[in-house]
Amino acid sequence: SGDCTAPPPEFEYNQSTLQAFYYFNNVTIAGASIDPIDWVGAFNGDVCVGSYQWNTSECNSGICEVPVMGYDGWAETAGYMGIGQTPTFKIYDSSADVFYDAVPSEYNAWAINAFYTIESLNGIIYACMDANACNYNADANQDDGNCEYPEENHDCDGVCTVTVDCAGVCAGSAALDECNVCNGDNSSCAD
Repeated sequence: SGDCTAPPPEFEYNQSTLQAFYYFNNVTIAGASIDPIDWVGAFNGDVCVGSYQWNTSECNSGICEVPVMGYDGWAETAGYMGIGQTPTFKIYDSSADVFYDAVPSEYNAWAINAFYTIESLNGIIYACMDANACNYNADANQDDGNCEYPEENHDCDGVCTVTVDCAGVCAGSAALDECNVCNGDNSSCAD
């Protein structure tokens, strides 16, 4: 594979006599092409059934493929792909030591000796996608449902964004009376 370095343990698999090949024209995370030291793995559930280091300079015309192994009756391939099952994919970003679920631009069911050319495989970044939230992530491409918002009338740093009343309460209703007393009753003034 790639530059002959070992895959991460999560991307190790056994060779099978039954295989299919998934070619991807573009593999990205947050719109950026992955690096030659990164890996793409194929899975059947949580079982790795194939992987490849994505060094496009060593692939045919810069298009790399992931070999996807099938169950061939041997114990070493138990849990591998069966005809009609569809693999899922993950990307391993080696420099960041992060695994990403990845979504192909089209899904193709596994078949013996099949060759599929797929336009793209995109790593999913799960994070808050609401630009109004304090923890907004502009790189996210899948909302994780965990957006955090500021307290009412405050910004994300806890600073009051509206008028503070004379008692020091953000958006409070206390006001100075005629005698310049906060929340006074206008009775403490001298003529």
